[in-house]
Amino acid sequence: MQTTGDVPERAKKAILYIGGFELPDKNAAAQRVVSNGKLFAELGYSVYYLGIDRTLTEPKPIETTKKVFEGFEYYRLKYPSGLSNWMHYITSITDIVKIANTIDSLEYIIAYNYPALALVKLNGWCKSKNIRLISDCTEWYDPQGTFLYKTIKQFDTYLRMKVIQPKLDGLIVISGYLYSFYAGRMKNVIQLPPLVDSRAEKWTNNCLNSSKEIVLAYAGSPGKFAKDRLDSLLQALAVIKAETSIRFTLNVVGLTKEQFVEDFGAGSFPETLEKEISFKGRLPHTEALNEIKCADYALFLRDYNLVNTAGFPTKFVEALSCGTPVLTNASSNITDYLKEGENGYLLDNSSTETLVKTLGFALTQTKESIHSMKETIKASSIFDYRNYMGAFSNFLRKIDDKEQK
Repeated sequence: MQTTGDVPERAKKAILYIGGFELPDKNAAAQRVVSNGKLFAELGYSVYYLGIDRTLTEPKPIETTKKVFEGFEYYRLKYPSGLSNWMHYITSITDIVKIANTIDSLEYIIAYNYPALALVKLNGWCKSKNIRLISDCTEWYDPQGTFLYKTIKQFDTYLRMKVIQPKLDGLIVISGYLYSFYAGRMKNVIQLPPLVDSRAEKWTNNCLNSSKEIVLAYAGSPGKFAKDRLDSLLQALAVIKAETSIRFTLNVVGLTKEQFVEDFGAGSFPETLEKEISFKGRLPHTEALNEIKCADYALFLRDYNLVNTAGFPTKFVEALSCGTPVLTNASSNITDYLKEGENGYLLDNSSTETLVKTLGFALTQTKESIHSMKETIKASSIFDYRNYMGAFSNFLRKIDDKEQK
């Protein structure tokens, strides 16, 4: 793991973080950029944000949208709706330039999964102003939807991933796959998984479940093009209930039973699990985390494909940061962090039989061993942003050295 090390003092310079995140905590992207912002602030930078806001009903002058969250100033764009608004969003840098021009000593702009055409324009503008442009890359999109949308998105993804990002001053990537892809294409690359501030109140309260049965929790929204295979997990749990004496409950946060059936199709919900599964719908983030904290295990399952391999599951990081062991399969580079019997168990989803076997093994562990894992996990703070300060400071130093040569 990358560790803190010695962090040199820096002048009070500024970073502007831009992208499709919804501050303060409305999506996983927001969780990532805020934690990264705390890392940057501790390195001595002032951090500003320009994100999107679905609650804005009409466009406003960008300078009038300022808010403050945890000491960070952030500005908001109306979430694009309609083809013309989307085309403006993916091609224009006008609002970015407006905000950038108001920030004193702006040294870096970090673009979170930013559209390719706007990124090209922004790179040219940054070079003219001697501002370093870094991309924060967390996804390799596989677009779904209409033919027009897919065509535009595929072009955007190809241009951003293979042409533009290697030409930027630096690149932050979320996974081992993306690091391997870019390490041979450019020098200034750093791998940062989703990070947290483990000292924040939402992570500090422990919860040990006293019930005799195993309590499981899933938190997420699989959606129509499911990233998480909650359906496969329910099928395996139905077999376990039918063929063993193991007793469990599963709390599902993020969707209703009706939404589950809509996502996965008629007949996807095993009716034999009616008493074992509780669908809680969408909850505020802190309440969702409390469900994870009070569970014996957090669980999720993902297919093996480019999208899941290139990304890294925020829910894995959040579960461990809650002190809860994780049951999941070996997607992305999860095995760099998941240690069998210490902070969770790997599920083998190569077949229904192997999934039932590996899931059943985890569910037969005693409450004492699960509580012991919880204590070990909580003490490790494996994804705390402070563990990455030294590595990120070195990353910025390499970019600075490159510019000075």
